[in-house]
Amino acid sequence: MITLEQINAFKEKIESLGVPVLSVYCDTDPSKEENKSMAWIIRIKNALKDFKSLDIKLNNGRTFLEDFLLSLEFVHPETKTLAKFAWINDKNELESETFELQIDLPAIDLTLGKVDVHYGKPYLLPIYYAFDEYDRIGVLHIYGTKWRFYQIFLNEVQEITDTFAEITSDEWKEIQEHLSAIDQILYGERTFYAREKFKDKYKSKYQNWSHKLYKRLADMLAKSIHQLNISRLVLMGTDWQLNFFENYLSHEVKKLIIGHVSNPTNPDNISGKEILEKINPLLEKIEYDEEKYYFDLVYQGFGISGLSDVLEALQIGRLQVLLLPWDFDSKAYRCEDGLIFGFIDDANKHCNNPVEINLREYITDLAEEYSTKIEFVKDDIKDKLYSEFGGIAGVCRW
Repeated sequence: MITLEQINAFKEKIESLGVPVLSVYCDTDPSKEENKSMAWIIRIKNALKDFKSLDIKLNNGRTFLEDFLLSLEFVHPETKTLAKFAWINDKNELESETFELQIDLPAIDLTLGKVDVHYGKPYLLPIYYAFDEYDRIGVLHIYGTKWRFYQIFLNEVQEITDTFAEITSDEWKEIQEHLSAIDQILYGERTFYAREKFKDKYKSKYQNWSHKLYKRLADMLAKSIHQLNISRLVLMGTDWQLNFFENYLSHEVKKLIIGHVSNPTNPDNISGKEILEKINPLLEKIEYDEEKYYFDLVYQGFGISGLSDVLEALQIGRLQVLLLPWDFDSKAYRCEDGLIFGFIDDANKHCNNPVEINLREYITDLAEEYSTKIEFVKDDIKDKLYSEFGGIAGVCRW
């Protein structure tokens, strides 16, 4: 699982070299017909053919471009997006770094086979955007005595094996007995009076140990959630078991729960792919509802739209949320004092010789400076953002 620390370390390393870097982003999703037989390599080759800067000769007699294209033949991604960076080291040899990502990246457009290419400073912005855009999800799977906790980030699944490590085998056995007993109470083939008698017989044992044990499990879960900085939680399993355990969770943990999902087909041996198939529809609905909520606030008059007005509001700290299309790519103009304007005429009124910039390379710093949340929007919300608000909007604080 890729981490922010890895990206920061790579950024620090490559910037310390002070050499131009080739940054290439490409859709490599193997489930797409256009990516069969590694056809994405041809698309990258076509995207780079006009980069004369890559004709530099290396020690091995090949050019930068030739060596880079050869290096692609050793990459066999099983992921949605390939991010590859290459540069020439002090021995006049090609070096490269590859990141394979299971997600679509914001602020670049890789639709219809497009390739995003930059040469100069390492272009890591889409990856940093992804770390801001994607939540860290926790999934608790309860199945008999097999309680497992997973974290999902950037669509990669990792089991956190030490979450419930303190629970002994005897305690797991007691949990199984307890769950089986409740199953009998709820679903056993008994008359009403037989079930009531069974409950009375079981009640004293349940009260003696189950409360403390389930409270320990809840505390262990809360500890993992805090350590991993989980922002959303999904419970997976049989509904009554999930509801029962949920009673023991703290108020803070309960607030993170976004829903329950049922057991997968083979709950004894669940794969990361099955977990994603179970929870992604829930996550997509939550994300869509959030995007629509912010869009509707602007539509109802609680925000502003248009590049010039949004930039002005952003730079006086007025925006709470900034709405950007997933493929955000806009020009702007920057003055020496750091102020950014949407149009050259506005910039000229403020300073002499404003510099044309790609706004996506500055917008995150602006948002961070003024504590503004960036919300990238997709699909029909993105289309409406373009058609009704000029491709950019914001929800106001005042």
